[in-house]
Amino acid sequence: MVIIKDETNEMPKLLRQFTLPLPKWVNHLASSSFLNQDALFLHGQERSMAQYGLYRSSNPAGANDSYAGSVVAVSADQGVMKFRSWMKKFAGGYIPFQGDTSMPPASREVVFDVWNAHTKNCAVCQAALKNVKMARKMSFIISALWATVRPKKLGGVVGSVIGAAIFSGLGVLLTKLIGTF
Repeated sequence: MVIIKDETNEMPKLLRQFTLPLPKWVNHLASSSFLNQDALFLHGQERSMAQYGLYRSSNPAGANDSYAGSVVAVSADQGVMKFRSWMKKFAGGYIPFQGDTSMPPASREVVFDVWNAHTKNCAVCQAALKNVKMARKMSFIISALWATVRPKKLGGVVGSVIGAAIFSGLGVLLTKLIGTF
């Protein structure tokens, strides 16, 4: 998550009320799920454009693309606008592509592949994943010990079963969390 701070390098007072101090890896996971929400839709649009030959940047007709000269009030489009201007100026307005422009469908697993898109290259997420895997392993070990030891202080058999179920449930939740990396 990107939060713009003021001159004193502090988060604005109003914004501070709505944010929690979260570890970086939680922000990374949340950002991945938020930023990839429309990835499958965009992939479908990309396939449709390829199917109907509407990739203007891959053919000479795209050299007359007026999008590069557009004025857009949204600052988020500035990078795209600068790239298109650069492409028009230095590449003649299009990318001469000689290959097959058909685009096969991609599964949800490929489109939403957080591992290859982020986690395998992020030291923060790698460290968090290692810790979560260790916590999952310890949870299952504690669950097994809790179920087999049955000390009287835990309420006998009932307490042991409940404790083992709690730690097993925690292990299952951690397994699901590992799947989001």
